[in-house]
Amino acid sequence: MTMEETVIRNGTIVTANGMMERDLWIRGGKIIRIAKDVLGAKRIGKKGGVQEWDATGMYVLPGFVAMPDTPVVKQRKKTDYLAAERNLVAFGYTCKAEMLPLRPWRNAAQRRYQSVIHYNSMIDYTLMVEVSAPLLDNHLLRQLCAEGYRIIRVRIRHPEEIFRLDWETLSPTLTSYKVLLTLAVPEESGFSREERKRISSLWLHRCRYWQIRTWIQAEGDLPVEEEHSFYHLYQAEGVTCDQALRSFIHTPFQPLSVMAGLDSVHIDPRRMRCRGEELLSALVKLCATNTAKAMGLYPRKGSITLGADADLLFLKKEQWLTKFDLSTILKFSEIRLPTSVMSNGKWILHGEQFSPMIGMGRCLLHTKPYSFVM
Repeated sequence: MTMEETVIRNGTIVTANGMMERDLWIRGGKIIRIAKDVLGAKRIGKKGGVQEWDATGMYVLPGFVAMPDTPVVKQRKKTDYLAAERNLVAFGYTCKAEMLPLRPWRNAAQRRYQSVIHYNSMIDYTLMVEVSAPLLDNHLLRQLCAEGYRIIRVRIRHPEEIFRLDWETLSPTLTSYKVLLTLAVPEESGFSREERKRISSLWLHRCRYWQIRTWIQAEGDLPVEEEHSFYHLYQAEGVTCDQALRSFIHTPFQPLSVMAGLDSVHIDPRRMRCRGEELLSALVKLCATNTAKAMGLYPRKGSITLGADADLLFLKKEQWLTKFDLSTILKFSEIRLPTSVMSNGKWILHGEQFSPMIGMGRCLLHTKPYSFVM
């Protein structure tokens, strides 16, 4: 059985490194060719099993990747779950990470049962687990690695728990399976901002010493590192995203390992001093490419390149930054949303109408969060 081929013509492709006028060929949910086809540009339609779609006047972006806290994982009803998924798709997400809280009495089958609701997902997803620091030992870690989890969030309630972890025993397993650790300090712990920064500093020092890749919440100004930028990743929110975007635009060769969820981006246009196209490219780098690299999904996700999944957003050029007003603080909710969204080569939002397809999302485990630098 031959797979139908789709050609996206006359669009402006937006990547983390800039923009280019190219056509896209898609087959089997993958991008198989990127070129400018001048001879076939006028043949828009369906001929010989090839569906051609005209993207004139549109930006074509790689789909964004939702951070694990967007939305909070709950065992929801199917209708509520699908409504939350459509909100993600309408915002521009084509892949997401979901967090599974670990309980000591649950075995592997019960842990997977927690993710049953995601079988209804319209977009691909990856699973992460959250474990309290006192429960994390080498036996549990090896079980999680064997089940395919490559990102583990460690919940710290007291600074002393960092030192009580058996790093010497855990590190060989972490480095062997290339597992990325993330730090979580619950809000209800009652730490001040200075105490939270101290905990983050202790955590980074330990991970750097044992050569374990980790990401933490960025507190205050973003640190510019050179020596340890591979092992230290930072999740930006709010004003910190504004700093990261300005750094990507004005100092593109400066090492900065930072990513963010699209819904957490706040932009101050008075400080940007850039063209709208430059801001859009920097946004792709921050919220799609870097996030996919941190989760081990790149280049399959977060990029428009040969062999990548055909997760694409289509944004009309005249609707990008329609409220780019110097007198306001621009939040991403004021930016026009994509008019069409494609996931794995299939339309899930087309002409602002949702597709009825349910359950086409795949669970992506055994990811590779150590493969790429940012």
